[in-house]
Amino acid sequence: MRVEILACLCLTSIMLFAIAQAYIEPRTDLGEIQNRIVSGSPASLGQFPWQVILKKDPIEDLLCGGSIIAANWVLTAGHCTYGLTSVFIMFGTVLLNNPNALNMTATQLYINPNYDSSTLNNDVSLIQLPTTLTFSRTIQPIQLVTNDYANFNFIGQVATIAGFGFTDDDYLESSNLLLYAQVQIINNSKCGDVFGTSVVIPSTLCAQGENGTDMSICSGDSGGPLITRDLNGNWMQIGINSFVAEDMCTMKYPSGYARLTSFLSYISQVTGIDFNSY
Repeated sequence: MRVEILACLCLTSIMLFAIAQAYIEPRTDLGEIQNRIVSGSPASLGQFPWQVILKKDPIEDLLCGGSIIAANWVLTAGHCTYGLTSVFIMFGTVLLNNPNALNMTATQLYINPNYDSSTLNNDVSLIQLPTTLTFSRTIQPIQLVTNDYANFNFIGQVATIAGFGFTDDDYLESSNLLLYAQVQIINNSKCGDVFGTSVVIPSTLCAQGENGTDMSICSGDSGGPLITRDLNGNWMQIGINSFVAEDMCTMKYPSGYARLTSFLSYISQVTGIDFNSY
Protein backbone atom coordinates (compact mmCIF):
# COMPACT_ATOMS: atom_id res chain seq x y z
CA MET A 1 0.00 0.00 0.00
CA ARG A 2 1.19 3.49 -0.77
CA VAL A 3 1.31 6.06 1.98
CA GLU A 4 1.67 9.78 1.55
CA ILE A 5 4.33 11.29 3.78
CA LEU A 6 3.82 14.75 5.15
CA ALA A 7 6.37 16.56 7.24
CA CYS A 8 5.28 18.02 10.54
CA LEU A 9 4.93 21.74 10.91
CA CYS A 10 3.34 22.43 14.34
CA LEU A 11 3.52 21.16 17.91
CA THR A 12 0.28 19.93 19.43
CA SER A 13 -1.59 16.79 20.18
CA ILE A 14 -2.50 15.67 16.63
CA MET A 15 -2.57 17.76 13.51
CA LEU A 16 -0.33 19.30 10.91
CA PHE A 17 0.24 21.42 7.90
CA ALA A 18 2.96 19.91 5.76
CA ILE A 19 5.06 21.24 2.95
CA ALA A 20 6.72 18.08 1.80
CA GLN A 21 5.01 14.88 0.89
CA ALA A 22 6.05 11.56 -0.59
CA TYR A 23 4.73 8.09 -1.33
CA ILE A 24 6.23 4.96 0.18
CA GLU A 25 5.34 1.28 0.39
CA PRO A 26 4.50 0.77 4.08
CA ARG A 27 3.84 -2.48 5.85
CA THR A 28 0.83 -0.94 7.58
CA ASP A 29 -1.94 1.32 6.28
CA LEU A 30 -0.97 4.59 7.94
CA GLY A 31 -2.10 7.11 5.37
CA GLU A 32 -0.24 10.39 5.14
CA ILE A 33 2.79 11.06 7.29
CA GLN A 34 2.95 14.34 9.16
CA ASN A 35 4.21 16.03 12.39
CA ARG A 36 2.80 17.72 15.59
CA ILE A 37 2.85 17.66 19.49
CA VAL A 38 0.19 15.59 21.23
CA SER A 39 -0.76 15.30 24.91
CA GLY A 40 1.74 18.02 25.79
CA SER A 41 2.06 20.32 28.81
CA PRO A 42 2.38 24.12 28.60
CA ALA A 43 5.97 25.36 28.73
CA SER A 44 7.00 28.29 30.91
CA LEU A 45 8.87 31.29 29.52
CA GLY A 46 12.58 30.49 29.44
CA GLN A 47 12.10 26.74 29.88
CA PHE A 48 13.17 26.06 26.27
CA PRO A 49 14.97 29.30 25.32
CA TRP A 50 16.36 27.81 22.09
CA GLN A 51 12.90 27.14 20.61
CA VAL A 52 11.94 29.38 17.69
CA ILE A 53 8.84 29.84 15.52
CA LEU A 54 9.11 29.83 11.73
CA LYS A 55 6.56 31.47 9.44
CA LYS A 56 6.66 32.28 5.74
CA ASP A 57 6.13 35.94 6.63
CA PRO A 58 4.84 37.98 9.61
CA ILE A 59 1.15 37.51 8.77
CA GLU A 60 1.23 33.82 7.84
CA ASP A 61 0.25 30.99 10.17
CA LEU A 62 2.76 28.70 11.83
CA LEU A 63 5.09 26.96 9.40
CA CYS A 64 7.56 25.05 11.58
CA GLY A 65 9.69 25.09 14.67
CA GLY A 66 13.44 25.31 14.95
CA SER A 67 16.29 25.67 17.43
CA ILE A 68 18.97 28.28 18.06
CA ILE A 69 22.37 26.56 17.82
CA ALA A 70 24.58 29.69 17.74
CA ALA A 71 24.18 33.46 17.82
CA ASN A 72 23.79 33.54 14.03
CA TRP A 73 22.30 30.12 13.26
CA VAL A 74 18.97 28.31 13.54
CA LEU A 75 18.56 24.59 12.83
CA THR A 76 15.32 23.19 11.38
CA ALA A 77 14.00 20.49 9.06
CA GLY A 78 14.78 20.52 5.35
CA HIS A 79 11.12 20.35 4.38
CA CYS A 80 10.47 23.52 6.40
CA THR A 81 12.54 25.71 4.08
CA TYR A 82 12.26 23.66 0.89
CA GLY A 83 11.22 25.92 -2.00
CA LEU A 84 11.40 29.10 0.09
CA THR A 85 13.67 32.12 -0.37
CA SER A 86 13.09 33.59 3.10
CA VAL A 87 11.54 32.79 6.48
CA PHE A 88 10.20 34.93 9.32
CA ILE A 89 11.56 33.83 12.72
CA MET A 90 10.30 34.61 16.24
CA PHE A 91 12.51 34.21 19.32
CA GLY A 92 12.10 34.06 23.10
CA THR A 93 8.37 33.43 23.33
CA VAL A 94 6.01 30.67 24.45
CA LEU A 95 3.09 32.40 22.69
CA LEU A 96 2.52 31.71 19.00
CA ASN A 97 1.02 35.14 18.35
CA ASN A 98 3.21 37.48 20.39
CA PRO A 99 3.59 40.92 18.76
CA ASN A 100 6.36 41.82 21.22
CA ALA A 101 8.61 38.85 20.47
CA LEU A 102 12.02 39.46 18.93
CA ASN A 103 11.78 38.65 15.24
CA MET A 104 13.68 38.87 11.98
CA THR A 105 13.45 37.70 8.37
CA ALA A 106 16.27 35.47 7.13
CA THR A 107 17.16 34.86 3.49
CA GLN A 108 20.24 32.66 3.85
CA LEU A 109 18.75 29.14 3.84
CA TYR A 110 20.94 26.05 3.53
CA ILE A 111 19.12 22.76 2.89
CA ASN A 112 21.18 19.59 3.15
CA PRO A 113 22.20 18.76 -0.44
CA ASN A 114 21.10 15.15 0.07
CA TYR A 115 17.59 16.07 1.24
CA ASP A 116 14.97 13.90 -0.48
CA SER A 117 11.48 15.41 -0.49
CA SER A 118 9.90 12.06 -1.41
CA THR A 119 11.22 10.14 1.61
CA LEU A 120 12.21 13.01 3.94
CA ASN A 121 15.67 11.48 4.18
CA ASN A 122 18.36 13.95 5.33
CA ASP A 123 15.65 16.34 6.53
CA VAL A 124 18.01 19.08 7.73
CA SER A 125 18.22 22.81 7.04
CA LEU A 126 20.29 25.66 8.46
CA ILE A 127 19.23 29.30 8.59
CA GLN A 128 21.83 32.04 8.88
CA LEU A 129 20.45 35.00 10.80
CA PRO A 130 20.86 38.53 9.40
CA THR A 131 21.47 39.93 12.90
CA THR A 132 23.49 38.38 15.72
CA LEU A 133 21.32 37.37 18.67
CA THR A 134 21.94 38.77 22.14
CA PHE A 135 21.45 35.90 24.53
CA SER A 136 19.24 36.30 27.61
CA ARG A 137 17.16 34.20 29.98
CA THR A 138 14.61 33.58 27.23
CA ILE A 139 16.95 33.38 24.21
CA GLN A 140 19.74 30.80 24.42
CA PRO A 141 21.37 28.23 22.11
CA ILE A 142 20.92 24.50 22.58
CA GLN A 143 24.06 22.39 22.69
CA LEU A 144 24.13 19.87 19.87
CA VAL A 145 25.06 16.25 20.43
CA THR A 146 28.81 15.85 19.92
CA ASN A 147 30.95 13.39 18.00
CA ASP A 148 31.50 11.55 21.29
CA TYR A 149 28.00 10.11 20.78
CA ALA A 150 28.59 9.03 17.18
CA ASN A 151 28.18 5.33 18.01
CA PHE A 152 25.46 5.81 20.63
CA ASN A 153 22.00 4.73 19.40
CA PHE A 154 20.03 6.31 22.29
CA ILE A 155 17.56 3.36 22.34
CA GLY A 156 15.55 3.49 25.57
CA GLN A 157 16.57 7.08 26.27
CA VAL A 158 13.80 9.47 27.31
CA ALA A 159 13.76 12.66 25.25
CA THR A 160 11.68 15.83 25.15
CA ILE A 161 9.78 17.34 22.22
CA ALA A 162 8.18 20.78 22.03
CA GLY A 163 6.18 22.86 19.59
CA PHE A 164 3.05 24.79 18.64
CA GLY A 165 1.58 22.21 16.27
CA PHE A 166 -1.84 20.56 16.22
CA THR A 167 -2.88 18.86 19.43
CA ASP A 168 -5.60 16.60 18.09
CA ASP A 169 -6.26 14.64 14.91
CA ASP A 170 -9.69 16.26 14.59
CA TYR A 171 -8.91 19.79 15.81
CA LEU A 172 -6.90 21.42 13.04
CA GLU A 173 -5.64 24.46 14.90
CA SER A 174 -2.14 25.27 16.07
CA SER A 175 -1.59 25.61 19.79
CA ASN A 176 -1.20 29.23 20.89
CA LEU A 177 1.04 28.01 23.73
CA LEU A 178 4.34 26.17 23.45
CA LEU A 179 3.72 22.57 24.52
CA TYR A 180 6.21 19.88 25.46
CA ALA A 181 6.06 16.12 26.04
CA GLN A 182 8.28 13.10 26.66
CA VAL A 183 9.05 10.33 24.20
CA GLN A 184 11.31 7.28 24.32
CA ILE A 185 13.81 6.39 21.60
CA ILE A 186 13.06 3.06 19.89
CA ASN A 187 14.90 0.70 17.56
CA ASN A 188 14.87 1.76 13.91
CA SER A 189 13.76 -1.71 12.83
CA LYS A 190 10.49 -1.29 14.75
CA CYS A 191 9.97 2.08 13.10
CA GLY A 192 10.86 0.66 9.68
CA ASP A 193 8.14 -1.95 10.05
CA VAL A 194 5.66 0.94 10.18
CA PHE A 195 6.99 3.46 7.65
CA GLY A 196 9.22 1.32 5.43
CA THR A 197 12.97 1.08 5.07
CA SER A 198 13.15 3.74 2.36
CA VAL A 199 11.95 6.29 4.93
CA VAL A 200 13.65 4.92 8.05
CA ILE A 201 17.37 4.80 7.26
CA PRO A 202 20.46 4.86 9.55
CA SER A 203 20.39 8.68 9.70
CA THR A 204 16.79 8.52 11.00
CA LEU A 205 15.95 8.34 14.70
CA CYS A 206 12.52 7.16 15.92
CA ALA A 207 10.58 7.53 19.16
CA GLN A 208 7.23 6.77 20.80
CA GLY A 209 5.36 8.25 23.75
CA GLU A 210 7.06 7.52 27.07
CA ASN A 211 5.60 4.57 29.00
CA GLY A 212 3.11 3.74 26.25
CA THR A 213 1.45 7.17 26.19
CA ASP A 214 0.25 8.92 23.01
CA MET A 215 2.70 11.80 23.42
CA SER A 216 3.98 12.68 19.96
CA ILE A 217 4.90 15.40 17.54
CA CYS A 218 2.20 16.47 15.11
CA SER A 219 1.44 18.93 12.31
CA GLY A 220 3.33 22.17 12.77
CA ASP A 221 5.97 20.66 15.04
CA SER A 222 8.39 19.93 12.22
CA GLY A 223 11.87 21.35 12.57
CA GLY A 224 11.75 21.56 16.35
CA PRO A 225 14.46 19.94 18.47
CA LEU A 226 14.44 16.47 20.02
CA ILE A 227 16.44 16.97 23.23
CA THR A 228 17.76 14.83 26.06
CA ARG A 229 20.28 15.13 28.90
CA ASP A 230 23.98 14.49 28.33
CA LEU A 231 26.21 12.66 30.82
CA ASN A 232 26.62 15.90 32.80
CA GLY A 233 22.88 16.52 33.01
CA ASN A 234 22.86 19.32 30.45
CA TRP A 235 20.32 19.54 27.64
CA MET A 236 21.56 18.56 24.19
CA GLN A 237 19.77 18.21 20.87
CA ILE A 238 19.94 14.77 19.28
CA GLY A 239 17.31 15.07 16.54
CA ILE A 240 15.08 17.29 14.40
CA ASN A 241 11.31 16.69 14.29
CA SER A 242 10.57 15.26 10.84
CA PHE A 243 7.49 13.04 10.36
CA VAL A 244 4.56 11.12 11.85
CA ALA A 245 1.56 9.19 10.48
CA GLU A 246 -1.08 11.61 9.20
CA ASP A 247 -4.24 11.92 11.28
CA MET A 248 -2.83 9.31 13.66
CA CYS A 249 -0.79 11.49 16.01
CA THR A 250 -2.72 10.09 18.97
CA MET A 251 -2.59 6.46 17.84
CA LYS A 252 0.77 5.73 19.54
CA TYR A 253 2.63 5.17 16.26
CA PRO A 254 6.34 6.08 16.13
CA SER A 255 7.51 9.53 15.11
CA GLY A 256 10.59 10.18 12.98
CA TYR A 257 13.54 12.56 13.42
CA ALA A 258 16.74 13.45 11.61
CA ARG A 259 19.55 11.86 13.69
CA LEU A 260 21.98 14.70 14.34
CA THR A 261 25.07 12.54 14.85
CA SER A 262 24.78 11.78 11.13
CA PHE A 263 24.87 15.47 10.19
CA LEU A 264 27.49 17.04 12.46
CA SER A 265 30.10 17.31 9.71
CA TYR A 266 27.58 18.98 7.39
CA ILE A 267 26.46 21.43 10.09
CA SER A 268 30.08 22.17 11.00
CA GLN A 269 30.98 22.76 7.35
CA VAL A 270 28.15 25.27 6.86
CA THR A 271 28.32 27.07 10.23
CA GLY A 272 31.96 26.69 11.24
CA ILE A 273 30.92 25.27 14.63
CA ASP A 274 33.52 22.86 16.07
CA PHE A 275 31.62 20.04 17.76
CA ASN A 276 34.78 18.69 19.36
CA SER A 277 35.15 21.84 21.45
CA TYR A 278 31.71 21.78 23.07
